[in-house]
Order: sequence, then C-alpha cells, then structure tokens
Amino acid sequence: MKNSITFFISLFLLYMSIKLPAQNADSLVYNNFIQQVLENHPLSARAANSKRYGDLQLRAARGNYDPVLNGSYRQKYYNQTDYYSFFSGDIKQPIFTSQYLKLGYDYGTGPFLNPENSTPVQGLPFLGVEVAVMQGLAIDKRRAETLKAREYIDYYDADRSQQLNELLFHASSSYFEWLYQARSLSLNTYFLDLARERLNAVQQLATIGERPALDTVEAGILYQTRLLELQETQIQFQKSNNQLAQFLWRENKPLELQQVSIPADSLESVFTGIKDLLGRTVYTETAANPVIRKYEAMTRVLNIESRYRRELIKPVLNINYNMLNPDAADGPAIFSNNNYKWGFELAFPLLFRNPNNAYKMAKLSANNNELETKNKNNELVFKRNALKQNLDLISQQLINAGKNARFSKQMLEGEQLKFSIGESSLFLLNTRENKWLEAELKLAEYRLKFMQTVLELIYLNGDLKYSF
Repeated sequence: MKNSITFFISLFLLYMSIKLPAQNADSLVYNNFIQQVLENHPLSARAANSKRYGDLQLRAARGNYDPVLNGSYRQKYYNQTDYYSFFSGDIKQPIFTSQYLKLGYDYGTGPFLNPENSTPVQGLPFLGVEVAVMQGLAIDKRRAETLKAREYIDYYDADRSQQLNELLFHASSSYFEWLYQARSLSLNTYFLDLARERLNAVQQLATIGERPALDTVEAGILYQTRLLELQETQIQFQKSNNQLAQFLWRENKPLELQQVSIPADSLESVFTGIKDLLGRTVYTETAANPVIRKYEAMTRVLNIESRYRRELIKPVLNINYNMLNPDAADGPAIFSNNNYKWGFELAFPLLFRNPNNAYKMAKLSANNNELETKNKNNELVFKRNALKQNLDLISQQLINAGKNARFSKQMLEGEQLKFSIGESSLFLLNTRENKWLEAELKLAEYRLKFMQTVLELIYLNGDLKYSF
C-alpha cells in the first residue's frame, strides 16, 4: 500500500518539476510578419500611392513651362469677293516667371486686309519677348506652383511614412497581443493538465482508502475551474487570432489564420528582442515623426503662397517686343532692329483691398501652421518623455513580477514536499498552485505592457524601425 502511494506521489512530483513547455514554432515570426504587411497590405500600397501622387504633382507643375503653340486663321468672303485672309501662329516658351520667348509667323492677303496685318508675299516671321516688369517679375502663379510642388514632395513622403507608421503600429500591437494570449493559453493548458493528473491520482488513492473521498471533490473543483479558465483563454486567443488576420494579405486577398495556429515566436523571445531594440536605437535616436515633417513642409508651402500673394499687390506692367524681318520680296527673312513692333499694358486696382488682404490671410495661415508645428512638436516630446518614465517603472515591475513568479514556484515545490509526507492538505497545495499561475500570468502581462510601451515609443519616433 505504501509503495503504491509513494509511486503516485513520486509521479506527481516528477510531473510538477517539468519546466513549462515551449510554444510550437508552426506559425508566424514577427519580423516576417512585419515584412509581409509592408509588401501585401492594401494600406501599404495606398501609402506608396501617396508618394507617387507628390511626384506626379511636381511633374504637372513643371509642365507649365512646356512650350505652347498658338494659331489663328481669319477669312472673309462676301458677295463673291475674297475680302481678306489672315493667319497668325507662334510658339511661346516660358523662361522663368512671367517671361516668354516667342517665335511666330503672320501671313495676310486680300484687297481689304487691315493694313496693320499686311505682310510680304512670303509672310512675316518674327522673334520676340514678353516680360512682366512689375507683378510677376520675381514670382508668378506658375513659379509658385512649381516651388510648392517641390515642397509637397516632402509632404507626401512624410504622409506615406505616417500611413505606414499607423499600419505597422497597429499590426505590431495586434501581434504582441496575440503572443500574450498564446502565452496565457499555454499556461492554462499546462495547469489544466496538472489538475487532470492530480484528479486521477487522488481518485486512485481514494479508491484504495489512502485519501479521503472529499479530496476527490476538491481536486474535481480545481479541474473544472482550470477547464473554465482554459476555455475563456481560448475565446480570447481566438479574438486576437481574428484581429491579427486582418493584417495578413496575399495577392490582394486577405488570408485567414487557422484556429489552432500558434506563433513561432514566444512572448519571451520577442520581449528580449524589443529590449535590445530599445537600447540600440529607440532610446538613442532623435525623434523624426512624419507628422512634424508634414507640418514643416506645409509651412514652407504656405510661405511660398504668402510670397506669391505679396507679389499680387504690385501693379501689372507687361512689355512685349517683336523683331520683324525687312519688307523684301525675295531672300530669307533677316531680323533687324529697324523693323519691330512693341507695346505694353498697365493695370492696377485703385484700392488694392483684394490683394492686400489676401496677402495678410496667407501670412496668418503660415503663422498658424508654424504655431501648430511648435505645439505638436512639444506634445510629441512630452509624450516621449512620459513613455520613457513609464518604461523605467515597468522595468521595475518586471523585476518584481519575475521574483514573485520564482518565489511562488518555490512555495509550491515546498508545499508539494509537505503534502508528500502528509503535513499539508490538498487545499493548500491547490492554493499554492493558483498563486504560481497568477504570478506567471502577471509576469506575461507586464512583459506585454513593456512591449506595448516600447511600441508606442517607436511610433512617436516615426522612423518605421519596428523590426529587430
């Protein structure tokens, strides 16, 4: 009889001394998961389109400097008489702001042609320039749009980084939660197996009269409690499974995680990697959040707009000058400063209320954006410092939680020895085991909290360095 009791107790203690099992490596690895999100998620493709949009905007603005071909033809035929025919065409090439080079050709014929439009038989080629002397000399709408488009390159590049930052932050957060739930599932499965083994052992001992029958009830309650806890953990793990599946795409189609899938990573391994990443880059680098970059780029855009609006306060004074060829019937066209036509146009509002106030509004917009930039930068710095302080406190909590888990396990092992020699009860043994389970779950919770806090710090830095 004593031999059988000793056998069961030895078997039970041997099982209890086994280390918690490692998780199966049959699913995702974190770094591969991040890379897969970057390559396949539709929001990642959308972010790339944002950068491409900025490139196209700059190309469109530069297109305003393309040469322009103009042409017109007029003819009057009345009462069987050809009054006149007149053709005029030119190519205008924008130079910088409101300056143009012109190369053109006029041809007119007919008895009733306006003498102003008369040309030699071979037509009248001309070469000329158009220059804005006042408004438009320093900057005009075409030049302003090009300069703003260059700044929008940085703006949309920052916008792409911001979108990817949001995507990778939420994807990583879901992955860490998945690891935590997998760890909880592993712990609860392990302790359920312990409860099952204990129930079987107590039932066998009660059958031979070595343990009171009431102990089987005590062991059965613990087993049922463990079973309920495991089922609840399975529900939470499935929720995290479904949440993570939202980030898994391939060939523009969402993938599905199988219900039994387990991370290839463990909570402990990713926790170690996150700690190394924290000390190597996150703590040492200067924050470069894309939100700040967007604000700074927009400030430059608004300053250009303000500069353009200030230019519109000036009067309009445009001068054009065209060199004409000599009036010769034969021979090639030869340009001479003795043959030309020129003119100018002058216009300005009497009160300048519209351009003056438009300039003031543009200045206010630029100033408001600068103020918002300072406020947002201060907000990010404050949050970053707060997260660093939280990390220090969580690191201390992790140390204490690790000690608590080790001490709880030692207390359980001591209670097992006392139980084996009949100096403890099944109730106390179960209580010690509950404390160890709670301590292990709490340790996993603090590790998750540490990882999530580092993740927030990476998010605030905005440099997209989520892999380790």
